Amino acid sequence: MRSPPRRTTLLLALVWVTGGSLAFLTLAMILLALATGDISPTTILAPLAGVLSVITGAILVTRLPGNRIGWLLWIGGMLIVLTRVTQGLADHGLTSNPGSIPGAIWFGWVNTWIGLPAVVTLPVFLPLLFPTGRVPSPRWRAVSWAAVGAIGVGAGIAAVSPFPAGTYPPDVVNPFQIGGSAGDALASLGKLVDLVLFVVLLLASWSLVVRYRRAQGVEREQLKWFAFVGFIAVGSFIFAAASVSNTTGPLATIDTLAWTTGFAALALLPVAIGIAVLRYHLYEIDRIVSRTISWTVVTLILGTSFVLAILVVQALLAPVTHSNELAVAASTLLVFGLFQPIRRRVQRFVDQRFNRARYDADRTVSAFAARLRDEVDLEQLQAEILATVAHTVEPSSVSLWLRE
Repeated sequence: MRSPPRRTTLLLALVWVTGGSLAFLTLAMILLALATGDISPTTILAPLAGVLSVITGAILVTRLPGNRIGWLLWIGGMLIVLTRVTQGLADHGLTSNPGSIPGAIWFGWVNTWIGLPAVVTLPVFLPLLFPTGRVPSPRWRAVSWAAVGAIGVGAGIAAVSPFPAGTYPPDVVNPFQIGGSAGDALASLGKLVDLVLFVVLLLASWSLVVRYRRAQGVEREQLKWFAFVGFIAVGSFIFAAASVSNTTGPLATIDTLAWTTGFAALALLPVAIGIAVLRYHLYEIDRIVSRTISWTVVTLILGTSFVLAILVVQALLAPVTHSNELAVAASTLLVFGLFQPIRRRVQRFVDQRFNRARYDADRTVSAFAARLRDEVDLEQLQAEILATVAHTVEPSSVSLWLRE
């Protein structure tokens, strides 16, 4: 086997050294945040998404140097990691302990204009290019170029605009800040850039739908991996954003859980992409989807049943017991008894829609078991076994050996 060219070897070494160094620094900052009690999905899971993107991208680039998805993950992850690193250094040198880090103002300046590319690059270009590394058709190139232009203009505007209010002390000023009428014009242009990026993001998401409709075989399974994790992330973020802010009690817990789920799915998206590109256990996505949906539905049904049972039993027994302990115990027993029947029925219904191959295989095996009880002809039984195995497992060839 031919060894890779020296230039490629040096490039891969640079990818691993730079990416690994920044990823290690980001993980150290995550541990520091945990030690200081700054525990939130934004401070922990968001930078972790960048680290996983860098690592997954480096693995794909090493295994498949010509694959654009690997390079996209590495670049997008590096931007996220750089954002986290520069923000941490600037906060420490300008706010927490002023003067402790030489040149902290420049870390703050870099963080200001690198933030937009870090946030937008992966959400825009991954749907456009995944999994082939090319846009669905030449017409979509205009969308990708519009994204590149808007990101470049937006980053340039941020580089010469005032620091966001409340980010640093009032006396800390962007060294390249442009004020006056020119600054107002740039602010107006920035709003136009935001609108263009929003439209581009919607079009990029739609391109994934267009690609899925045309895809077949392996490519369709790859898109399922991407869409599954992406749907969880987007759905969780929409739910969290629509929930009531500044709430307490169960609503606050649900809101926090939604944000955590969204960022966790975002962090795992590079892993799902790596699995899809490398085709590792690719065809298990239907089983994963069906199990996720079924367990979610079962949890919602049992949770609702538990709450309703507590309310009903407590209303009936409160005049007698003057306590809700019996209501809780009765509701727990009810949910325990309903768990297996509900899980089986929900799983069967979900498999019928989202994991049809397994559903059909189970039906075929059940029908064969029913016929087997009444079959006495050995040759007919052999034919039935071979037909069932061929239909459910779909091997390239099948044969049956019977011991005399």
